[in-house]
Amino acid sequence: TIGCFPRRVTLDISYYQVDADVKRIVEASVYYDRFDKDESSDEYELVVKFHALNYQELVIKFAFSHGLFMAIFSQIGVCTVVAALFYWIVVRLTTNLEQPPRLRLMSFLVLTVPPALKGFVLALVPIIINTTSVYFLMKGYLVLSQVSDPDGRNWLFLSRTRLEYSDVTIDPDLLQPTQQGRAGLAFLSMSITALLLTAQVFIPKVEGGAGADEKELAYKRGLVGWKRSNLVCSSIVMSLFLVIIVEWSFWSSFGTYIWEAIILMKILSIILGNVVDKQLGDALLSGPVMTAMGMIQGIVTMSANDFMDFLLSYIVGFGFMVMERMYINPLQSKFFAWLTSLTVALARKVRRLAGRDDIGSDSPSVQVQERNSETVEPLLESYASYSCDIITLLYTPFIMVVILAFRDEVEITKLYGIKEADMEYYVLFALAIIPFQILADIFLHNSLELLHGWKMFEYLEYCNSRFIQRESLWKGFEAESTLDDCIEESLRSIDQHCFSSQYYMLNTIHINAMVYFVLGIEMISRAEHNIFADPATVPIIVIVTLTALGSKLILVALARLVGLWRIKHEKKRWHANVLDSEGPLDQWNGAEEIPSHSHYQMEKQITDETFRYKFLNYNRSWLVNQLPSMITPRATQRSRPQMINSLARILGQIRTDLSDSDSDESDDIMPDFGEAQPMSAPTRSMARLWINRAQRLLRLRRLVEPLVEQARGTSCQVCLSRNLLQVEPLHSLESIDQQFMDEYRTNEIDQVLFKKFYQRTQSYQTICLRCIKARNRKERDGIALDEVCEDREGTSDVDGAQLSSHMSRSSEAIMTNWYQQARRRV
Repeated sequence: TIGCFPRRVTLDISYYQVDADVKRIVEASVYYDRFDKDESSDEYELVVKFHALNYQELVIKFAFSHGLFMAIFSQIGVCTVVAALFYWIVVRLTTNLEQPPRLRLMSFLVLTVPPALKGFVLALVPIIINTTSVYFLMKGYLVLSQVSDPDGRNWLFLSRTRLEYSDVTIDPDLLQPTQQGRAGLAFLSMSITALLLTAQVFIPKVEGGAGADEKELAYKRGLVGWKRSNLVCSSIVMSLFLVIIVEWSFWSSFGTYIWEAIILMKILSIILGNVVDKQLGDALLSGPVMTAMGMIQGIVTMSANDFMDFLLSYIVGFGFMVMERMYINPLQSKFFAWLTSLTVALARKVRRLAGRDDIGSDSPSVQVQERNSETVEPLLESYASYSCDIITLLYTPFIMVVILAFRDEVEITKLYGIKEADMEYYVLFALAIIPFQILADIFLHNSLELLHGWKMFEYLEYCNSRFIQRESLWKGFEAESTLDDCIEESLRSIDQHCFSSQYYMLNTIHINAMVYFVLGIEMISRAEHNIFADPATVPIIVIVTLTALGSKLILVALARLVGLWRIKHEKKRWHANVLDSEGPLDQWNGAEEIPSHSHYQMEKQITDETFRYKFLNYNRSWLVNQLPSMITPRATQRSRPQMINSLARILGQIRTDLSDSDSDESDDIMPDFGEAQPMSAPTRSMARLWINRAQRLLRLRRLVEPLVEQARGTSCQVCLSRNLLQVEPLHSLESIDQQFMDEYRTNEIDQVLFKKFYQRTQSYQTICLRCIKARNRKERDGIALDEVCEDREGTSDVDGAQLSSHMSRSSEAIMTNWYQQARRRV
């Protein structure tokens, strides 16, 4: 364009019509056109244009006050909350649950937000300390010597050194790129140091006991080292991939296709999530890695063409988040299980067509996925995804402030075309949307309970209780024995952390490390800085690393001093050492091992046989009621051999506590029922009749259990107590079933018809456990009194030989065993 002269100059002025008389200029632009190379002519045409901006254009140009923008952001937040509430209403009206849970707002708010907020704020302390130190190291001259040294040539030792080893003097043109590259190196140093430190906390070292096997201990320590290296390497590789996404966002047409880019990145995150899960094998480790990807996805949405598109991208992201959390993630395991089974079926068909029979059972992985779909694993995965989302929500304003503070070094906002003064509106939106997003998430939690039948609220209460009652200062450092073996192995560690403030703090630091890695690479690449030729590389790495390690040591010591995360029941941890054996308490022999005399007395009392018998007798009904929740299909599958063994011992069929050498003694102890006599045809028919009748009654009992529970009153009808209430049907299920068959002349079970008949026929009584116990005591006393009266009337003179003359050998053995046991008890 040298030697070219514009012959038309257009001054375009856009303004905001404040009122009828006042216009405020928002933007003024100058456009040059009609160029020629005629140096002799000095004529040109000046065109001045005035035009008012509409409401949308004023929003895009940030022409309004901060208060009006806060009102706009609040309207967007209210719309998201209303959408979440409407979705909950739809799910509530269409749920398949017979007893849907009520809407819980404050309860979920107390269980979900405080741990996340506390952990995030605690994580910000070391992050801000190290980031501020880097800012002071790189750009401190802007604060302390901006007038005397505006370029920072004399700031500390970094600018006084040569920019490169081959330089003789400092080139002023290379000063700013060098400072930019050195800032990137400082960010990389902070990132790698934080990754190494968080890996040590995520995967704690193995402690060897007194009798530990050295080979096994060495193997476990090697495994810990490999897991830590795997986590750090996976984080770095993912960060490098995120650099590619950031570079892609600099594409000139990225803002035009921002909606397609958002959807593509969401789909890509699902695919990469499965890859990372397979690589790390632990949801606790893969969570922060994938959260960093979500964080970068939020940053690149700032590359939208204007601020209005940025706001709309948030709405699109919110809608996709609802779909992902409510449907995609919960059904993802089922989809992959179906895909796996389809692949296996096709492979078998191909092998069969090829003449090679593939005989075998279903794939174990398919069976595991089907089994886990009805357990706590889907709930854990869903809430783990939410925990990553809330960290992203809280972390977004902070990283925007960091990008604004290092605007010249990162250059992201410059390349996106966002002015420095306009960046504060992005930060303001990220802050304003937080409370509304949290409230919308609470409605989505309630919707998940209705849609999938998950006990999310109960699980969060359980996590909170476990964290309060933990036995070590850091929950993740507890022994491996505290891991829940019933949960899938990849989810045990994240369940152990109980979604506590420690969990959120650790994740936030790791996510920040990965984001800082991306920013550091961007700084170095934009500056085209060669860190190996810079004499300040080693000092920067040493200073930043020592600052990170020193701040860690100081903050940990300060946390111990002020009692942060102090164990609430630390003085009562003596109960963890209670022995399971029934022998004498040898551990109390030494004076140094006795916490106090009161603890010794308590220990002695709770291990006493009298206390155990009274506890079992008093809580028998409650323990029986808890058995269905304890003996779940998963527990049955996991502990099948132990349960069979225990059941066999209860039935008296085997005695596993006796060795082979005691076989003769066991023959004397075990009751001998003799040989089982073959059943005749009438006996076999009678047995089948009994079995069919029992199966029918069991099926009907499961059918009417919800109806019985719904009939529970608010107080005991005998003593008006409101504690430990039970509901008792006044008519037996057998009699109602007989009436049903007599009335409808059918043996088939029509569930809807039988429920209606049961509700019409049955009556209930709400009674507390204390009244039940008193009633049972009276019945036992009456039976004992009747037996005494019968004995006094001479009923014991009946000749046993006459009774046994019509019995088989098996019956005689049973009666003899019962009689001997009764005599011993008397």
